[in-house]
Amino acid sequence: MRGMILFAAALAPVAVAASIGCESGEKADKGDQAADQRSTDPAGRDPAAGAAGVAPASPGSNIERIPIAVPYGKQVDCSSVIDIALFSRYIGGPVGEIKDRGESNSEASLSCGLIRAGKPPATDAQLRKYQREGMKLGVLPGDEYCMVTAYCSMATDEDRFKKKCDDEHDVANEAVGQFACVHPSQRGPKQAYTYRVIDPDTRCMLEVMGGPSVTDEPLVQNCTRAALEDITLAELKRFH
Repeated sequence: MRGMILFAAALAPVAVAASIGCESGEKADKGDQAADQRSTDPAGRDPAAGAAGVAPASPGSNIERIPIAVPYGKQVDCSSVIDIALFSRYIGGPVGEIKDRGESNSEASLSCGLIRAGKPPATDAQLRKYQREGMKLGVLPGDEYCMVTAYCSMATDEDRFKKKCDDEHDVANEAVGQFACVHPSQRGPKQAYTYRVIDPDTRCMLEVMGGPSVTDEPLVQNCTRAALEDITLAELKRFH
């Protein structure tokens, strides 16, 4: 939820115009068709505008139509989108379960907890055994590796996104292969990390937060890489 508070100003200026285009499934489909056809028109015109009943923008207009991946108010089922095997490969440890966290975040299009496979230690003796053997990245069986949240119902503006990151004194980082805004927070004697990126395919803002026991930044980076690869526009469009 903090991610939405921090970045509301970055997304809000274009959110209303984008969400109006998804008032109904029929309008959303026609908007998507228009966006797809516009992208192949070398002149940048919108050939489907007349068919959709919307007048094309006049020459020199500052209005830009930005399609959104998931209509406002809809939430995507995590199990329909998240690939456990892919996340396991990126994390370097087995993901045994995906927990849907969407009920606690109404602004999110999806919010999914990736849980380490295995039975949690039931006794202090078992816990000490895991500690002696070096538990994987501080995550015990049954603990959360990371939580992936996607905000897809608001059109994004990369310049505002970057400016907001700078204004909030968060850290710019390209370790995941593109611009990421990283928010460090104190967790005991160490730091925890939250990565935020704009997915170039879906135009969703992805927020990836380490689980409660995670203070290892590379794990959060790997979860972010997995989310960028796994969550696709084609999958999300099924929920229009």
